[in-house]
Amino acid sequence: MENLRNSNKKMIIIILCIIFLIIIGIICFLFLQRNNANGENTVSQQSTNGTAENTTPETFEEINSYNMYYTVKGILNNYITMIKEANGDEYIDFGRLQQSRDEAVAGLVDESVNAIYNMFDSSYVEENNIAEDDISNLAQQYRQQGDYSRNVVYDLKINEMYVADISTDMDFILVNFAINGIEDNMLIKLDFANNTFSIFGKEYLEDKGYNKDTEISSIKISTNDIESNNYNSFNLVNTDDKYVINQYFSEYQTKLLNNTDSAYELLDQEYRENKYENTEEFSQYVEANYETLQNTYLTKYQINNFDEYKEYVCLDENNNYYIFIERSMTDYSVILDTYTVDLKDFTDKYEPADVSTKVGMNVEKVVEAINDKDYRYVYNKLDETFRNNNFGSLENFSTYMNENFYENNEMEYLEFSEEGDTYIYSARVKNTQEENSEGKEITIIMRLLEGTDFVMSFSME
Repeated sequence: MENLRNSNKKMIIIILCIIFLIIIGIICFLFLQRNNANGENTVSQQSTNGTAENTTPETFEEINSYNMYYTVKGILNNYITMIKEANGDEYIDFGRLQQSRDEAVAGLVDESVNAIYNMFDSSYVEENNIAEDDISNLAQQYRQQGDYSRNVVYDLKINEMYVADISTDMDFILVNFAINGIEDNMLIKLDFANNTFSIFGKEYLEDKGYNKDTEISSIKISTNDIESNNYNSFNLVNTDDKYVINQYFSEYQTKLLNNTDSAYELLDQEYRENKYENTEEFSQYVEANYETLQNTYLTKYQINNFDEYKEYVCLDENNNYYIFIERSMTDYSVILDTYTVDLKDFTDKYEPADVSTKVGMNVEKVVEAINDKDYRYVYNKLDETFRNNNFGSLENFSTYMNENFYENNEMEYLEFSEEGDTYIYSARVKNTQEENSEGKEITIIMRLLEGTDFVMSFSME
């Protein structure tokens, strides 16, 4: 009997110990849940031992998501719009406002400065003692027109963009960019749970030593949720190929029409060096085609994927080419025709082709150059003896071309023949702007040189 009582006592003690351990476990769980709910941890305190969770990357990574890239770009564009308004570089029709112009201007400036203030992270504002005067001074460095009489285009160039995937609901984005050629850096904190963001400015990053090589575990930025304040919301952009192409085209069209220096710098280096002697010559091209460039839109596109880059070949309603060479989302260049430099797609088709096909492909280049009024290209392709005997100068050749060719030309193939290493291509030049154009007969005599090079002469009836 005594043994039975002792056995029962031991069982009760074991049960009480188990209950005690369960209670301790529940208390610990609730404590951890409360801490997580309050968002009290920073990036360097993601776990109880003070080290980052396994899901946190060690360093920032170059952005590889179009959705994320264009989402951040949208935030930057909104930021720039507020800077423009603070500077008076957005057009305002004051005649429609029910207040004096001075009162309206003061209100617009106050509103835009307040918007920028509320885009900044509160801890950044507090730590750096940022006041409205600081924001006004920040905006003033970009000021141009400054009287609300017209819209001024601010040129945005994103040089680098890096992301740190902090958690399911939060990313840190490092951006190096330039507005009107003035370089800047910022860190953008994205809260996907609330679709809100906050900005840390350049001086904060410099003071903390934060850059793309910084270990994420050493960044002391709170991962608290970001409350909405009417100025810091964003929508995650969902992209596809058409969206990306239209973004490239729209951005470059804006640069062409408003900042030819920036558009010139974006030209592919080899293309730029072969096509234009200097920026002034490129500006003359833009000026001569300003109305067409302003009103055109894309009608066709093709995407070519290569190992080191992606190529977007786009055609507008006037059969003008816009070829975007994308090496990364923040690194692209532009080519504006298919004849000045050889695209990889061209050489891949040209190299194995027979001579008649090669001659035909070269003729297509010549026709495109003529339609572009790029008479220098055609002039440089002429056989030297033929060129000197018939024209003597680029100016004389340009006059001849303007008098004998149409505004927009197309070649109708008639006959092909060979005489040794010389190839004769007979065709009819037609005016694409006239229905049932009779056109003019032309004979092109061509010799193929090394690679894709060639020389030619021609005669017209």
